[in-house]
Amino acid sequence: MSIEIFAGAKALSHIQEQGFSPQDIQLMVGASGGPKWLMLSRLDQYLAEHFLSQASQPISLVGSSIGSWRMACHAQQDPLATFKQFESIYLNQRYKTLSPAEITTFVDKVLEALFDDEKANHIVSNPTRKLHVVAVRNRLLMNGRHNLSQAMGLLAAATGNLFSTKIVEALYPRVLISQHASHSPYYERPEVIELGVHNLRQALVASGAIPMALEPIKVAGGKDRWHWDGGMVDYHFAGPFNAKDGLVFYPHFFPKIVPGWFDKAIPWRKAKAKNYENVVMVAPSHDFISKLPYGKIPDRKDFTKLSDDEREQYWNTVLKATDGMVEDFHMKLEKDNLASNVRPIESIL
Repeated sequence: MSIEIFAGAKALSHIQEQGFSPQDIQLMVGASGGPKWLMLSRLDQYLAEHFLSQASQPISLVGSSIGSWRMACHAQQDPLATFKQFESIYLNQRYKTLSPAEITTFVDKVLEALFDDEKANHIVSNPTRKLHVVAVRNRLLMNGRHNLSQAMGLLAAATGNLFSTKIVEALYPRVLISQHASHSPYYERPEVIELGVHNLRQALVASGAIPMALEPIKVAGGKDRWHWDGGMVDYHFAGPFNAKDGLVFYPHFFPKIVPGWFDKAIPWRKAKAKNYENVVMVAPSHDFISKLPYGKIPDRKDFTKLSDDEREQYWNTVLKATDGMVEDFHMKLEKDNLASNVRPIESIL
């Protein structure tokens, strides 16, 4: 078994009684994770061509960091072609220094290739796929972009997060860059910037601007602050999700949920089952992951621990292996629309 299906209480009952179909989806979620997204590239391509293409209803697409890039691909006129192009470009990235400036230059080139103005216009005017890009911004007193300012802000957030996630959100307010008048994925509406052709790429840069690794950016239409990676507050998303009229579909790269970026070092900080009651999560199984090279999924450490050739070979091997995940998911759908294979999501919380 290469793929597992998890569902919250309401979603579980729905699937067991009616199965799972594209028409059930009101919201789709994309998590932060850098190269981890490669675990989902082939599944995203399958979903774009064979699954989500059957859904004519409006679906909100919310993502942070690389998850926002994936959701932007799903909002494209030809998402399948966009995902294939994204995968190809991502596989072949190479750096001399891994400096923030060098990586940011690569990011700009990727987004320009994937989302030029014509493609951006389709995304922001798409009537059935509503994109929501999650970022955070600096407070006025911490509105620096240099390493010392970043380090001080991160230290304050990490320390405060030991006591409450609210402290992180106070230091780095969540910013949602969304299409005009679109359905918010959050019950508590955060600071909002209207998404347009003029700021789509800025929004995607901001959402993936990992502190100390990439350069921040200011987003047109927002406050005059530097914007950073949305994963700082919504790494894997804590919920709850504003999707009362449907289900939340969450293709994930690992069978575990870490709510915020600073929670990675806090094992007791978990997502609450009640916040995931209408979520359907698809993720690779632990057994499948253990059989991958190095017994793990791709991550940012691959850039420093492996040579360029070793990394590309490893990532290509992973991609080929994930074709098996796609086949497994397809078989489960064909069998009974996931009804006999779904497990309570509490098992991974």
